[in-house]
Amino acid sequence: MSPVSFYLGVLLTAVVAVSIGFVAWRVRGRILPGFEGAPARLAEIVLGLGLLVVLSEALGLLGLLHGWALVTASLLLVLIAWLRIYPVEASPDSRPPVPGVSTAAAVIALAVAGIVVAQWAAIASHSLDHGITNFDSVWYHLPFAAEMFQSGSVLGFHHPETVFLNWFYPQNSELVHTAGMALTGHDFLSISINMGWLGVALLAGWCVGRPYGRPHLTMIAAAVLLATHTLVAREPGTGKNDIVAIALILAVIALLINRGAAAEDGRGRISPDWAMATAGLAAGLAAGTKVTALAPVAMVTFAVIFATVDGKRLKAAGVWFGATLAGGGFWYLRSLIASGNPIPQIESIGSINLPGPERLQVGRPDFNVLHYVTDFEVWRDYFVPGLEKGFGALWPLLLAVAILGLVALIWKGPGRLTRGHAVAAFLAILAYLVTPLGAAGPEGEPTAFAINLRFLIPALAMAIVLVPLLPWFDQRRPRFALTAVLLLLFVAGSRSDSIFDIPGRYFGIAFALLVVVLPGVAWLFGDSLRAGLRGRSPLVPSAILVAAVSVVVAWPLASHYSDSRYMDFEPEAGLAGPYRWAEDLTDSHIGLAGSTAGFKQYGFFGKDLSNEVTYIGREVGPEVSRRFPGCREFLGSSQHC
Repeated sequence: MSPVSFYLGVLLTAVVAVSIGFVAWRVRGRILPGFEGAPARLAEIVLGLGLLVVLSEALGLLGLLHGWALVTASLLLVLIAWLRIYPVEASPDSRPPVPGVSTAAAVIALAVAGIVVAQWAAIASHSLDHGITNFDSVWYHLPFAAEMFQSGSVLGFHHPETVFLNWFYPQNSELVHTAGMALTGHDFLSISINMGWLGVALLAGWCVGRPYGRPHLTMIAAAVLLATHTLVAREPGTGKNDIVAIALILAVIALLINRGAAAEDGRGRISPDWAMATAGLAAGLAAGTKVTALAPVAMVTFAVIFATVDGKRLKAAGVWFGATLAGGGFWYLRSLIASGNPIPQIESIGSINLPGPERLQVGRPDFNVLHYVTDFEVWRDYFVPGLEKGFGALWPLLLAVAILGLVALIWKGPGRLTRGHAVAAFLAILAYLVTPLGAAGPEGEPTAFAINLRFLIPALAMAIVLVPLLPWFDQRRPRFALTAVLLLLFVAGSRSDSIFDIPGRYFGIAFALLVVVLPGVAWLFGDSLRAGLRGRSPLVPSAILVAAVSVVVAWPLASHYSDSRYMDFEPEAGLAGPYRWAEDLTDSHIGLAGSTAGFKQYGFFGKDLSNEVTYIGREVGPEVSRRFPGCREFLGSSQHC
């Protein structure tokens, strides 16, 4: 990778990002003119992401998911938006209220956001120094993205092994990684993608409380979960997608809350309109990212129908489901056509057997949490230590705030929509208890409970960001008390060691200063700074400065990443040598064989991602790849690598 080729990729990425951003801005101005400020930016992000996903799927259906096609298509969309889509004037009743927020509250929120971003960036710097080493990322997330990059198609099923059927997972998040690979020819952008999703989650948290004058509280509530060990230890700088589902679920709540706060249909009521469609698109994008997001999305669907004005619920269902299917339906349709089941991992519902591929191997037992709910030994040995590791020593307080807050909201929430969301969050938490793999592991030993607490976080995030909306916190003292509790939970549960103890701490702090503190200061002191800028917003020059610094430092960071990528990958497992061997190979065919679940295959794709990595097994249609039963069958196979 030369500086010229690298910056050409940066240029193409910027062209696509700016083009899609312009189209999303133009569309939002037409369909949601009443949204301004932070909710408008959130709506534009959702529209832009939806546009990127749908566009990539359309190109992938034709085998054209390549950089030149993305650039061409995005520029054509800009032309259409410029010529055909015009902003309209918003009616006063369509504008969500914007109560003022004190400077002190904004400073506290900015500080919390800066700390979270610094934590995540510090952990992400490990990928800059070593390559993306997270297990799930090198097992299937990034191999799926690399395969789509190589083929330009979204129709294939890449089999990384024979056990978990993860090639049937929805792959919206992998599609975003694929777009980055197609535009740049490498995976450097993949390190920063989850940092972007973190920003979306924090923005959505802010927007939830904005119509009620307490955006700082709802954003801090979101940060409580975003800073926990469960996420910080595994999401930053990787291909994992739990943060994607969390960010999108929070975006759904934020968009609907802002729409319901407007006076158009009465406080807490909504109509089937473009705001509902945009929120439905975000819900579909979440469902198209993780199967475990289906439960929160389903519960929010009930809340939407419940809060719709009388006489329009049938139309609301059509708008909501149409937008949701646009955002995430493709992957489930692909699985349905290939296997007869949109979610092939689910083999039965009660006594009803569902169609799907025959599985000759299975992974670890997929017990759920409810299976052990009365087993006190499991609670003592696994659940309590897992909750403390995942959410900090004050995890009982965190759960109490979320659950008791939901109960209070169900009875005293400000409006029908908020009460519906509270019920949805409560039911989503209950759905976690029966989620397969929530307590995975041998009978009596749910060893995966702690790591799979991430399945709970979308529902828990829905709950905790709603709590500050209770009418009790209209009063100053209760609001101060809640602020203190949330800050206490943030400090007790966050990964503060990522700022103070690990090698990437200086990178994390510098990153937060650049992307949070600098724009934050421009926002906080905008009125004072306007005088020196002849009335212009200081956010524009601050954004230009952030972009300029990012472009300048990008090449040194990318060069360092390229030189150190997978040079020391798990030497104790014997993979350092093979990974180093594959790094400089190009356009080669590499085969993997065996019966181990979870091959760590991504490093074999090489620096330019041109190597074709294949699990050597018996292909049984697109549904499954089975291992050979013995050496004679393996040696006599017709597959070659």
